[in-house]
Amino acid sequence: MPSYATCHIFAATVQRVTSDAVAHIIDSAPSAYRWGAQGVSPLRMYHAPLPSPLHHAAAELRTQPPARLFEALCRAACAAHNTAALAYVFGFCTNYALSRVTSRFIDEQADRLATYMPGLSAAARRQLAASDIDGIMIEDYIDTASADYAAYRLLDADAPECTAAARVLAQAVHATLGTHVSPAAVYRGMHDMRHILRLSHGGAPVRSRLQKLEHLLGRSGMASSFIRPAEPLAADCANREHRPWQSTNGERTESFGDLFDAAVPLAVSLQRAVLDRYFQDKPLDPRFFPSDFNGNSVKNGK
Repeated sequence: MPSYATCHIFAATVQRVTSDAVAHIIDSAPSAYRWGAQGVSPLRMYHAPLPSPLHHAAAELRTQPPARLFEALCRAACAAHNTAALAYVFGFCTNYALSRVTSRFIDEQADRLATYMPGLSAAARRQLAASDIDGIMIEDYIDTASADYAAYRLLDADAPECTAAARVLAQAVHATLGTHVSPAAVYRGMHDMRHILRLSHGGAPVRSRLQKLEHLLGRSGMASSFIRPAEPLAADCANREHRPWQSTNGERTESFGDLFDAAVPLAVSLQRAVLDRYFQDKPLDPRFFPSDFNGNSVKNGK
């Protein structure tokens, strides 16, 4: 899946071109929207690196057919009668659109990194590829050096609307998986995520210390892969050279930027459908959900 700065940049891009009604609601609760754009990552970061059942729930949500999750998110937002809750779901729309379009691409780039970094696990390579793309997107869209950009400040875990966002996700997890997750745990996950991302902003000195610890634990790249490289990796993880890569439908040559652009109208359309679901009780069309968050096809969107 894309990393956090890329998810934020994509959500901001969608916000600029979405309908006026959706944009107005996002403007009223920007922190809720930004957290929604991170999808299930707060569950994945809860008490990390210590193990937690929430990490399993995060992985399961990404591989479940997403129509049920989005219906649960919409029901929770409707029950809240709170525009911050709705803004959070709008953010989740952007996370899904970008993830399903780019996750297979990132997997392919991670596989290529095995040639350059054979000692890293598949999970660490995926995170490193996503972190490398984060740096490229920051320099392309925010026009600043990646190493100087404190991207963790994009996420405010103390914003008032975070409580509404945490409640929506907790209710949606229970409705989708049958797993009890308290809003307090989701809220804690937001704080844990921001703390980890702040630490990862430390650059080369922090990377060096983490790599020593990883070597002792025998888990290379476990944490250091979250740190954006100071310069784009030689592997060209964003595929600016348009090398062939394999998707589920055969060979493709798009860059990450191409896929990013293609995902924008998908997110805008889904946000509009969520708006209609909230105000008009219009069911979400299952055709919005042809694949899970990892880009794997699902049957009938269910």
